[in-house]
Amino acid sequence: MSLLSALENLLLTTPIDKVTVGRLCRQQGVSRSTFYRQFDSLDDALDQLFQSVITEMVAAGDPWLSGADLRLEPHLRAVYRAYLNHGPLMRAVADAEMGELKATSQHYREMMAMWDEAVTRRLSDSYPWVDKPEMVSHALNAAGERIMYYDFGGGPTHVTDEDFDATAQIMYSMWCSALGIEQGSEKQIAQR
Repeated sequence: MSLLSALENLLLTTPIDKVTVGRLCRQQGVSRSTFYRQFDSLDDALDQLFQSVITEMVAAGDPWLSGADLRLEPHLRAVYRAYLNHGPLMRAVADAEMGELKATSQHYREMMAMWDEAVTRRLSDSYPWVDKPEMVSHALNAAGERIMYYDFGGGPTHVTDEDFDATAQIMYSMWCSALGIEQGSEKQIAQR
């Protein structure tokens, strides 16, 4: 198991403020020098792990965000599933303001701004009837972030498939309502 995988596993049982290089190395049975040959710091290791998850989430959402696929629901579910699969890491990164993890917390804020910008661009390009796309984008992303943080932060072993499906459906319904589109067809709801 790589040190990054071990770090993500450690976050399943250990709060971010209790994770140390020494603890990680002891768990893996490697020396601190082995860790420092690969990473500059714990923050660097967390950031590399976080960046790989962001790449996974972007790949999951890109078909909808780029306009290549008009179906919102499967891509929204895929982004939420990626978050769930890495919930303890994502919660830890969101909490990274603690201690010496300033670079990681900055990258988390940048990631959320990137999502807001990408969704705003998609709304502006494809949903011209949506008033104030920047506000709508931020509100939808913030609601999703909060639900994922609290409900999915424990990882996949803490969420049943039924609860995941219910959460994803609620979020999809909320997105459809905010975008003024029909569920399933993603066509604009006829104005009366």
